[in-house]
Amino acid sequence: MREGVYMKTNEIITVLNENGDKVDLELIDAIKMDGTDYVIVGPKDSDEAYAYKSVVVNGEIEYKSIGEGEEFKKVLKKYSEH
Repeated sequence: MREGVYMKTNEIITVLNENGDKVDLELIDAIKMDGTDYVIVGPKDSDEAYAYKSVVVNGEIEYKSIGEGEEFKKVLKKYSEH
């Protein structure tokens, strides 16, 4: 686990997908990049993985999709370096 994020791998967390819908996914890893926390998650018992940004909304942590653009590519690169 990376600094600043205290979670257990295999933990199920709720994220907001691209459509703003809540989805439960399994935590694979967490990273901190450029002062922002990200989680790498995927469906349980699957090889799929997605990156979500950790944001604080009304004092609660939410995980928002970052899509597949430049931010995603940077997170993927950082994740693959460890």
